[in-house]
Amino acid sequence: MISSDVFSKRQMIATYTIQELLSLIKNGQLKLREVNKLHVRAIKKYIVENVLSEQIYIPPIVASVKSLGNNKPLELTIIDGNQRLKALSQMEEMGYRAANSEHEEDMKTGYKLLQFVLNTEVIIQIFEGLTKEEEDQLYIDLNTKGKKVALSKRIAFDSRKELNNITNTILKTNKQLKLAGVEIEKRALIKPANKKLLSLSQLRQVVAIFLTGKMVYRTIDDRYETYMDAKDYINLINLWFNELFYLYPPEKIGDMNESMLANNPLLVSIAYYANKDSEKNSLEERKRELVKRMRKLINIDWNRLNPIWNDFKGIKRKGYYYLAHDKENVEMLVNWLQRQGR
Repeated sequence: MISSDVFSKRQMIATYTIQELLSLIKNGQLKLREVNKLHVRAIKKYIVENVLSEQIYIPPIVASVKSLGNNKPLELTIIDGNQRLKALSQMEEMGYRAANSEHEEDMKTGYKLLQFVLNTEVIIQIFEGLTKEEEDQLYIDLNTKGKKVALSKRIAFDSRKELNNITNTILKTNKQLKLAGVEIEKRALIKPANKKLLSLSQLRQVVAIFLTGKMVYRTIDDRYETYMDAKDYINLINLWFNELFYLYPPEKIGDMNESMLANNPLLVSIAYYANKDSEKNSLEERKRELVKRMRKLINIDWNRLNPIWNDFKGIKRKGYYYLAHDKENVEMLVNWLQRQGR
């Protein structure tokens, strides 16, 4: 926790234009910590992608000074916000470069970036007289103890991401999926007591497989190419769920006492199997191939007591077999699915 000693220090809130901050950085009046280049790159990407719509939020920065006077300080040690400042310091150069492009869209983005640099102010919360130890502790606490936004909220509210929009639409409109059950928070999806088919983050993983054509194991990379409109992906994913519930009724599919399909590694393996090597095809081609592949699975015994599941990696706990969710095991499952119905 942040020590009470920190909050007994004098504080002030001040605003600085980006131009002021650039000047302070250039003159060595603003001390930055070591930055994470990948994080800086992600912030720059966020600004560039949203500058035309002006939907950019720069959270307040936290800094310390030796002593506070009547005017805003011009020598600061940055405690939290180093990556933000590093990214902002590169916006002007990026703006000029884009503005001189031969492509109209790049030019628009460039001029908008230059306006952003010229007109934007950043809030800095400034503490007086922190020791080096207090600065370090405050940095750690701000980055580990602060409130984190749950994935369910990010999916629900981050409308800029096509992946989130499609996931939300599927969640709200697919009646059979609602019957099968989607647990909003992953940590609440404890099998076998929880009989819902998947969590919201797992649904998002399934959607990502359709969009990327790749097997998504845990984290989802934002950098992927899509080949259809969002409505076409929604159409295709709903078709897949129809075929899935044709294999096993939605009322029982999430119950581990009834169905091995309640094992998420098997479910995502089926999603990947249905999409593998088809991401560049047209919607109608993908629909035909998806139905063809899914119908080949019609004679599989999905009961959890089927001895075939023991051929795959997993762990047995209290009479239930939990399939391992790793690359090797998923590939084994997909290869096995491909051999069915031949």
